[in-house]
Amino acid sequence: MSGKVSPSGPRPMGPVKNRSCTDIICLLLFLFFLGGWGIVGYFAFTTGHPEQLIYPTDSNGNLCGRTQGYENKTKLFFFDLSRCASPTVVLTGCPTPQVCVEKCPAETFVPIPELLSSDAEAEIKKKLICHDGTDVEGSSLSDLIIGEKCAPYYVRMVSIGNRCVPSLPYNVNEKNELIADANNNKANVTYGDLMSGTQKLASILGAKDSDDPDATWLTTTILTAARVCKDLMESWWIILSAFVIVMITCLLWIFIMRFITGTMVWISVVVFLGLLVFSFYYSYMQYQMLKKIPESNLSPFAVQFTTNFSYYLELSGTWMFFMVVIAVVFVIFLLMMIFLRNRINLAVALIAHGSKAVAAIPMSLLFPIIPYMLQLAFAAYFVAVTVGISSSGGAYKILRDNSTTCCPVYYNNSICLPEVFRETCRSCPGVECKFFPGDNLIYGLHAYNLFGFFWSMCFATSLAELVLAGAFASWYWTFRKPKDVPLFPLWTSFYRAIRYHLGTLAFGSLLIAIIQFVRAMLEWLDRKLKKYHDNWISRCLICCCKCCLWMLEKFMRFINRNAYIITAIRGTNFFSSAREAVSLIMRNLARVWVLDKVTDLMLLIGRLVICIGIGILSNYVLTGGVPQLNSELPQLSYQIVPIVVIVIGSYFITGAFFGVYAMAVDTMFLSFLIDCENNDGSEDRPYYMSKDLMEILGKRNMKAV
Repeated sequence: MSGKVSPSGPRPMGPVKNRSCTDIICLLLFLFFLGGWGIVGYFAFTTGHPEQLIYPTDSNGNLCGRTQGYENKTKLFFFDLSRCASPTVVLTGCPTPQVCVEKCPAETFVPIPELLSSDAEAEIKKKLICHDGTDVEGSSLSDLIIGEKCAPYYVRMVSIGNRCVPSLPYNVNEKNELIADANNNKANVTYGDLMSGTQKLASILGAKDSDDPDATWLTTTILTAARVCKDLMESWWIILSAFVIVMITCLLWIFIMRFITGTMVWISVVVFLGLLVFSFYYSYMQYQMLKKIPESNLSPFAVQFTTNFSYYLELSGTWMFFMVVIAVVFVIFLLMMIFLRNRINLAVALIAHGSKAVAAIPMSLLFPIIPYMLQLAFAAYFVAVTVGISSSGGAYKILRDNSTTCCPVYYNNSICLPEVFRETCRSCPGVECKFFPGDNLIYGLHAYNLFGFFWSMCFATSLAELVLAGAFASWYWTFRKPKDVPLFPLWTSFYRAIRYHLGTLAFGSLLIAIIQFVRAMLEWLDRKLKKYHDNWISRCLICCCKCCLWMLEKFMRFINRNAYIITAIRGTNFFSSAREAVSLIMRNLARVWVLDKVTDLMLLIGRLVICIGIGILSNYVLTGGVPQLNSELPQLSYQIVPIVVIVIGSYFITGAFFGVYAMAVDTMFLSFLIDCENNDGSEDRPYYMSKDLMEILGKRNMKAV
């Protein structure tokens, strides 16, 4: 047992000291898997070319902004974007020449060779965008454009992901109009063709259509994003201050939970019953009013079905149906409160007990930082390996237009070296040397990497649960609280978890990771079916499988959580702990259900109060409600931006704090069940529960120790 016990005191019941390593085979499997994951990472880092995914590549294999001589040419320009339709356009390009440029075009330009004089042609050549090394002065304008050495036209563009994409007014009426410049010179491409060709690229880069008809659909997105970032940078101190207030409020809320839990629960019960009574009264008044109207004196089941649901609210029978449902719910809920009142009082006492445990071990509120940092490291490694794998195993291949006859040595999909291609075929229109990702082996490495991500993230979460459970169990199973509570129970529990139970953590997290991986594969299959073989039968089957796997994951998380608590107390392996936890829960289903719902209610109230409260406070400050701060407030383009960030951030912060609190309550509950079944209040087997719990159960210790 943790803590000191006098020779005449109760027998040890808490986290046992004499324990051995559990689930060693699973630990070895996990270490072996991590070794394989490391090998995959080594392969990705040594053979990958992430710059191929980050930096755009022109038709000659030059990396814009990276290749020597192209350091200042960071943007990729497409000669004719109307020919781009592939969803992989960002990676593999489209069948149109592409060149690196310093900046994207700022105007629409359409050269018409047959309408130009020699002097005008010389002036026009200065505006052309051509392949590097093209002899512009020594070639006619017709040869340059028809030979695809220079772009046949371009429009006003903006840079998205270092790719030049059109910045056009999104007007449906203009889709069938030919692209024209300021001199009304028209290209043989419509605005609709151009927008259709850039749709995939724009969607991949995150651009959306603007609702403002006077703005441009891409420019508006960019300006909005820039303004949002500017608002966040200028209001950072407000956001940070709000997060500090949220953390302090969470600490205070957990502290006062021991005093207000019972009051809050019963007030919530009374308010819910009051809402049911009011709903019944309102439905009755609506029923009486509609009953007097002959056209409305009908049952909703007697009329033909319609999607206009407001029509049903005009029928008296609908409100009669509401009254019956509300009355049934009221009676059931009231009877449950009457017959389960003792269990509700027990749940309230256990929640208060959990508050005391958290207050006695304040470092438990900061401990989640360790698994969060571990998860952050795993996530960063996963992203780095993903990028490396995506760019490894690939090769430069020829992308060839079938109508092109030059450079016959290069056929479509043949391997090419950018350096050689630039020397031999750079002036050949319709032939490009582009980088393509790897083969099926790459998909296998991606799958291994994804499973490693799931397993490692679940492992970090499981570690936090086991350590917290061990710390709170040390508090519960100390007879003289807080006198005999061991020093540093959190770090003692952390040592036990690392020393003895890494295999148990690997086992439990493996089960969750398998389910998550199957769900991910099912999601991938669902997208494939929607694309190639979409019908209602496949959609129904996929939906049922998703639902079943979601419920299975929730169930396994519940089992794992309780198994870790038993492991922290008993020191047993995963199967033994899970079996004992399930057995305890099955023998106390009513108590489990009531405690779970009461805890959820209290945590929901706490999170809503804190998140909504900090949102209202932030809005009050930003709107000048505090005159002393008005001179310090930044000028924001969108005042809602910092408020939304504060509310969302507060939701996650409260989740972290209340997650520790929920773990304390769950540990107290399972310890309480073990206490009830293994002790009888005698001198040798006294109860470890608090006096409040013993009073609720009508139990007492025969002799104070």
